[in-house]
Amino acid sequence: MGAAGVVHPGEDNYGIVLDAGPSRTTLFIYQWSASKENNTGVISEHSSCAVQGPGISSYSGSPGEAGNSLKPCLGQAMKEIPKEQHDQTPVYLGVTAATHVLMADWSYPFDFQGAEILSSQNEGVFGWVTVNYLLENFIKYGWIGRWSRSRKGTVGVMTIGGASTQITFKIKERSADPENEVTLRLYGQEHRVYTHHFLCSGTDQLRKKLLLKAIQDHGYVRNVSNPCWPLSYSRAVRFGSVHDGPCTGSNASLGTPTSEDVFQVTGSSNSSACRKLIGSLFDSSLFCGFSQCSPNGVFKPNITRFQLSKRFQMRPDSLADHCSVSTFIYYLSTRGFLFDLDSSGQITFQEKVTGWALGYMLNLTNTIPEDKLSSLKAIEYGIWPLLFILFVLMLTGSFTRIAYRVMAKDNGEDRILEGL
Repeated sequence: MGAAGVVHPGEDNYGIVLDAGPSRTTLFIYQWSASKENNTGVISEHSSCAVQGPGISSYSGSPGEAGNSLKPCLGQAMKEIPKEQHDQTPVYLGVTAATHVLMADWSYPFDFQGAEILSSQNEGVFGWVTVNYLLENFIKYGWIGRWSRSRKGTVGVMTIGGASTQITFKIKERSADPENEVTLRLYGQEHRVYTHHFLCSGTDQLRKKLLLKAIQDHGYVRNVSNPCWPLSYSRAVRFGSVHDGPCTGSNASLGTPTSEDVFQVTGSSNSSACRKLIGSLFDSSLFCGFSQCSPNGVFKPNITRFQLSKRFQMRPDSLADHCSVSTFIYYLSTRGFLFDLDSSGQITFQEKVTGWALGYMLNLTNTIPEDKLSSLKAIEYGIWPLLFILFVLMLTGSFTRIAYRVMAKDNGEDRILEGL
């Protein structure tokens, strides 16, 4: 039984996390038991609400509109969380951009705890904790009604977003790149985790790089063919929309068009040419000073089991990029990180976005204990089979003794009858 399916007695606690990303904001309501016997860091997602509108970076000049965008989701939270719990419900805002505009005017009964700008390292680690917690890779709820340490290993997580890709997984030994290494102590066990944030490796940046490469390969002529778009699909592309920015601006050269120049890009639906075009964007052989490197010359330790998830949404106006995004994910997995997609069990795909919010809440509310597993009021996993065998032997002995006494009684009655 998973953590979300466990029924906890007693009054429940609630907490709210606002995942304020660059392109969207999501409100999560979490629930956990307040009873002492379950003081084990067991949290379940009660519900979530997608905030309508763009990401918080779009409200830098009008913070009031940012607050208004939250009203429907906060109204939903007020209805779903018991009224007597409102003033005890903490609210946390985790942002991945330097802005606090969403909480400029807080007028709700919940206990706002403030905003925190998450580093890319924390975002990756919290996401890793979330996935492995939900998979019960740290502790598991057994049939005997107790929590025990899970004997399953952890999985690594690769999250593909719009602007970047994050990869996080457990390593056995210290890596050659200690700046990307984090040590965690969860449920009495120590985990050495490698995490790295690959900027400019997200799907939105892929679209920009791909269009820019196609325009450059055509010598900046005004009519450009895109092999990754559907046949005859056409769109006017302003050069500044694909060239300007930290991920593509460095490609400027003499004769480069101005930002206002417009190119007419038309799809040719050529899968082999599309693969070649996207493959040209990858160069994992760049010198990085380590024995093993991943995209952009970054050290990459050995990897085992992985779960792939995505934090981007395919908007209706970007469906034409479906082929290029799929090919990009394939190349990123196989050429960038050298995953073996033919190896059974190495890669699983997560359809539902998990994100970092649950791991963030676990950390903020101190529901991941740092004591030994004995504080979870559970017995070590290996002891339960011994107790079970002992119980069966005792039960078998009791039945044997009862059966012997019944047989002895029947034999005694038979002898009495024979004597009559």
